[in-house]
Amino acid sequence: MINPLYVQTLFNHLFSNVDGYHIAGRAQGATPGSREALLYGEIPFKTWQKIVTRAKPKSDAVFFDLGSGTGRVVFQSHLLFDFKKSIGVELLDGLHNKASELEKDFQKAIQPQISHLLGERKLEFIHGNILHTDLHEADFILLPHPFKKEEDFLLLEEKFLRELKPKTKIVTLIRDLRNPAFKYLGFETYEFSWGKSSAYFYEI
Repeated sequence: MINPLYVQTLFNHLFSNVDGYHIAGRAQGATPGSREALLYGEIPFKTWQKIVTRAKPKSDAVFFDLGSGTGRVVFQSHLLFDFKKSIGVELLDGLHNKASELEKDFQKAIQPQISHLLGERKLEFIHGNILHTDLHEADFILLPHPFKKEEDFLLLEEKFLRELKPKTKIVTLIRDLRNPAFKYLGFETYEFSWGKSSAYFYEI
């Protein structure tokens, strides 16, 4: 693992001029119905570090952030943890486009300096609906409460149980999973951009 303080310095530099809430607001305004159906929030660097430590995914996991916004958690995971692949899935054009732009900046200005530390780790951003994204290769999933509609959560729970392999770890924010088929591993309260909130831990 790369030194966390060094990672945070790189991360802060990458996101120094990124206003995710402003970008999300514009993206929602450009997508009919999204303001009523989708939510946006950000996870502080140290909070995500604590959540991953609590979740205990395997070190070479394939990680998915479902509703990845500008890619903050995906970039942090790629830099800080030994995940084989860190993947962000985002529906809104503006947010995905910003993540892709940051990926280009990262590859040009940062990655060449630390390629020897990153090894074979891969970084990927998918522009699409998380309900239609193939999750078969996932070992670790973050679901940061992107939906407002109950029926969308239930459809995603069914998708998890249908596609994810045994031992896959899942972290949900704010809302817990309702299906008793998930193995519940407890919850913790953390600081987020919107205040204190709960993270729930599960395993397939």
